[in-house]
Amino acid sequence: MKAALITPFLHHLPLHPGSYLGYGTAILSKHFNLEVFDLNAQIYDKNKTILKETLHKIETQKVVVDRLDFRFLFYHLLNSAKKELKRISWSGYEKIFITAPSWFVTVSTESILNLANQIRTESAHCEIYFFGNSLGTWTDESKLFAHNIKICNLNDLFTTDRSAEPIRYDTLPTPVYKKRGKYIFNVLPFRLKHGCIWGKCRFCSLAKGWNSQYLERSAAKVVDEMAELIDRYAPAMLVCRDNSINGKNLIEFCTGFTEFKKPWMGMARADLSGKEIEICRKSGCKCVYFGLESGSSRVLNKINKGIDSKQMSRFIRELFDHNILPAPSLFVGAPDETEDDFQRTVQFILDHKKYLNVINLYPFRVTPGSEYTLTKKESSPDTPRRLKKTVQVCEDAGIKVCIGEQGAEYVLFKRIYPNDPDI
Repeated sequence: MKAALITPFLHHLPLHPGSYLGYGTAILSKHFNLEVFDLNAQIYDKNKTILKETLHKIETQKVVVDRLDFRFLFYHLLNSAKKELKRISWSGYEKIFITAPSWFVTVSTESILNLANQIRTESAHCEIYFFGNSLGTWTDESKLFAHNIKICNLNDLFTTDRSAEPIRYDTLPTPVYKKRGKYIFNVLPFRLKHGCIWGKCRFCSLAKGWNSQYLERSAAKVVDEMAELIDRYAPAMLVCRDNSINGKNLIEFCTGFTEFKKPWMGMARADLSGKEIEICRKSGCKCVYFGLESGSSRVLNKINKGIDSKQMSRFIRELFDHNILPAPSLFVGAPDETEDDFQRTVQFILDHKKYLNVINLYPFRVTPGSEYTLTKKESSPDTPRRLKKTVQVCEDAGIKVCIGEQGAEYVLFKRIYPNDPDI
């Protein structure tokens, strides 16, 4: 039986293959004559010239704004995506599985429906499935059901009546990553857990919906999986795609990972202990992305971050002292942010400018399904002025600013990647 695994075309840069794609390929290949289409990577790869021009701009600019700097590229490539889909003979597949092209969970309902509709234009009766951790947040399950798109889970891609449950990564086969030359970096992802160890931030839904429960992996199992991936693919670097690397398995994982002598990066909450930071350094960790959010402890308390500004300061300095690049995400204009809170954020940036190379900056926003979304909390009306002021403060301090996650991700990879990307 022939089946296809495909990702929708999104604005996500194909920095490396997604873990859902890798696990899905490994599972489905055992049951079907499987064809894998990472449409997101294929489209960018076929448009290398314009992609390279855009990335060069991002590298050289002091301020990167996703909605401006990627706008022309993305809309130019939308037409390429439609043409690419028409080249595929969908009538030859009995089952078609759709999943996320990257680590992040922003797979909108619309993007899945658009892809499914284009497939059904040629093959009206093929069975279409979706699996990913955006269900219940960015992806509306009821709308997928209404359009006869079946929902499944990596734990069992062949049962469609399961409810949301943590992914048991330790029971899955080692991911398979095909056609890796289509990606910008020679990097592979890995997972230490399902879900978020904190999961209480009021503005965030990364721990909501199908990603709401928490389950850590066996560190030994992760290390074994990494050994197989490194032996098979020889990646130049690895990246942990969890919401945070914090957890009981971190120290044991780092101890085992040290033998590979490979650089890696990941996201964390800013409450890693000194011992954890030191062992991360020894294992090859080069960069930690984390949610600073605000320089005001009052705002951090309001959003239920569980960390205050003094802890943030210690974390930044300790990462820097261990030669790990601190990569903070910061927003301005939170619903309860006063002018005094904003000035504290400005001062926090100035006090830490010697430690910071890149800041991922946002006007305050909430994600689908978060507490703030459900209670209709709105950002401060003074957000545009504060955003502009923060950008200027960072520029004057010599800190590169990336407004949006796509530019920030690329810039951070470029900062720590051991070789130039071949695109």
